[in-house]
Amino acid sequence: MRASQYHQRRGLTLLEVLLAMFIFVVGILGVLAALPTGVNSATWVIFQDAAIHLSNSKFAEFRRDRVDPAVDLKSGSAYLPGSGAYVAGQQEPFNTLDGAPWRDFAAVPGAPYQYFDDIQRYEWKVETELVDNVTTPATGPQPQNGYYFPVVVKTQGKIKLSRVSVTIRMKTTSREMKFTQLFFSYGKL
Repeated sequence: MRASQYHQRRGLTLLEVLLAMFIFVVGILGVLAALPTGVNSATWVIFQDAAIHLSNSKFAEFRRDRVDPAVDLKSGSAYLPGSGAYVAGQQEPFNTLDGAPWRDFAAVPGAPYQYFDDIQRYEWKVETELVDNVTTPATGPQPQNGYYFPVVVKTQGKIKLSRVSVTIRMKTTSREMKFTQLFFSYGKL
């Protein structure tokens, strides 16, 4: 009698199998639901890394070419070495697909970004603002709000300092990052 009782209880019931399958399917659906969030986060991290490197590269180009931000980074005038618009003559043209002020990165053979992965996905723009001493009769040369210049320049109180912002954007998305550095003019004060 005992042997036949064990023989009848072998295996799983249909209810146990259905319950195990339900738990398994819920787990798989949870993993699949988290997958788009992970892919989106990975894409954002890749964009952040690329934007940091591309903006640092643009700032390095500006320093290498000794641009005067107040003159050379203004768009709209012809490039003449030392006196014209650096961006108009030395940099990539405006991206005609999305319109101004965005520019593609030069990625043709021999161009600075030819070896950058997926450079066609990114575009950039530059903005400048003169940040100079404000001179009043009562106080003399004083820095603008938010800035501290420890050295007072004797030449009319002007220091020719510009805030240069490079914005990197991923095409066909709203993702963009803006980076800012202060540049002095390489010309005479």
